[in-house]
Amino acid sequence: MSGWQAVRLVASRELGVALHRRVFWIVVALLLALSTAAVVAPAAVDRGRPKYDVVVVDGSSRLEQQLRVAADSLEIDLHLSAAPTLEEATGQVADGDVDVAVIHGARPTVVAKAGRADTLVATAQQILGQQALVDRLGAAGLDPEQVGAALEGSAARVVRLDKDESSRQASAAIVSTALYLLLVLLMVQVASGTAIEKANRVSEVLLAIVRPGALLFGKVIGVGIVGLLTLSAAVLPPLAKLAVGGDLPAGLAPALLGSAPWLAIGMALYLTTAGAVGALVDRQEEVNSAVTPLTIILVGSFFVAQSASGTPVGRVLAIFPLTSPMVMPVRLATGDASVAEMVLSLAVGVVTVLLAVRMATGIYTRAIGRTGRRLKVREVLA
Repeated sequence: MSGWQAVRLVASRELGVALHRRVFWIVVALLLALSTAAVVAPAAVDRGRPKYDVVVVDGSSRLEQQLRVAADSLEIDLHLSAAPTLEEATGQVADGDVDVAVIHGARPTVVAKAGRADTLVATAQQILGQQALVDRLGAAGLDPEQVGAALEGSAARVVRLDKDESSRQASAAIVSTALYLLLVLLMVQVASGTAIEKANRVSEVLLAIVRPGALLFGKVIGVGIVGLLTLSAAVLPPLAKLAVGGDLPAGLAPALLGSAPWLAIGMALYLTTAGAVGALVDRQEEVNSAVTPLTIILVGSFFVAQSASGTPVGRVLAIFPLTSPMVMPVRLATGDASVAEMVLSLAVGVVTVLLAVRMATGIYTRAIGRTGRRLKVREVLA
């Protein structure tokens, strides 16, 4: 039996065992349902722009036009009506017939219930103040064209930078959380599976058929495929929406599509190392303590990815191979990653994977058949 055939045989065994577990299908169905709901729900609950009823007293066409222009900039819809007196307009607000009353005249006033339409109230207050200024300038002798030119020249230009920043941060949080949970669960699964097979002497039976390296990489590939199948249940709904021309949160598409190479690097590094660590222990109960250093690295890189991916520290950790699977996808989502940084990160990651595979194979080969006590890395390598 060739090496590749042996790897494929072991991977098929791992995949077959996973597919026959009910919990696997429950998790896949749950992730698919949650991901579909997350994609469909925003469109389903979108009720359009908020609508407000506004009554105007002593209004003018210019005042109503300014109110409508301001409403468009605030992305709200207005229904304007007129009232003859302040008392009647105030009564309509108190009865809930309208949301805001705007009174123009000698004493400009805005009436609204406490906590209702605060943004619209503030905007109406500014418009009334501007209209009062227009009236005073007209009374001072300026013609309407001069007044309009003076007001237009004094208006400040508003420039909004990176309006999708919050959406990108949310996409980054989703991607980093999914990758963190996937790597932790698969890493523990590989280490536990190796430890169980060693303790039950199943590995000795398998080693009579396949080489140690094939046994290790078959398990890693099999568990990795199971993890990717599970992840695909969460990824397919947003990708399907993107394929049919739908809109996704800013940064989510590049993070999902661009993080695949770093996910492969992370799975190769952590799962192969976990398999070697699992071969060192003598009982399954020792697995958690054995993989603690790997877990600490993942937890630390997860928090850096969440809070400091855009800092110089995040830039360095996006290149370091043990942390780049967590940090680089976040930098892709936020748009901080450069092409040179991505190329360097991938190159360093691939070289590290080759070195880690060689070392893990040596540790696994020398440790998988030695039982009776927990082994240390240095004595196995010696």
